[in-house]
Amino acid sequence: MTRARTLPHPAIAVAVALLAAALLAGVLAVAPHAKASTDDVIVAQPFHADSANPGVGDTCPRGATDGTLGWLFGAPPTVYVKGTALDHPLPGDTSSACAEDRRFTTVTFAAFSGGARVATGVQKVDNGRRAFPDDFSLRADQPITLVTVQVCRTTLDPAPITYCGQPRKYSRPVTTG
Repeated sequence: MTRARTLPHPAIAVAVALLAAALLAGVLAVAPHAKASTDDVIVAQPFHADSANPGVGDTCPRGATDGTLGWLFGAPPTVYVKGTALDHPLPGDTSSACAEDRRFTTVTFAAFSGGARVATGVQKVDNGRRAFPDDFSLRADQPITLVTVQVCRTTLDPAPITYCGQPRKYSRPVTTG
């Protein structure tokens, strides 16, 4: 009589299958397509804009924004916005030049591809400072070549009147690699 061969213990069979899967995943992870490129890098660019408009008496300036644009050249093309928007008077302001004027500040970010607007983001603030949300970004289907930042102020009255500072333009940074 010949002895029957026994199958390996089920735990050993599972371990062998898991090891084979891990080895296959490791081989796929080092495939040529995993090479990093400049498309995977975020390039930081500082920005600033304000509502200064001497034609309407805003010499304070009462509205402003500062921060960093983070340009991601991969897919989808994205510009991340980090920073703050502010509207005077801030808590503790004592200057009469920046006194309460019954207006709020709106900061508008517009992304362009060539000459076409492809994305817009807006942040509002009234009498204070507000950080942009962590997920505040401009995304597009085409490469973003320019971002404009403009600060406007609007009255709280029933018939809103708006004035704006000059739009600031930020071109896509040049990368090498």
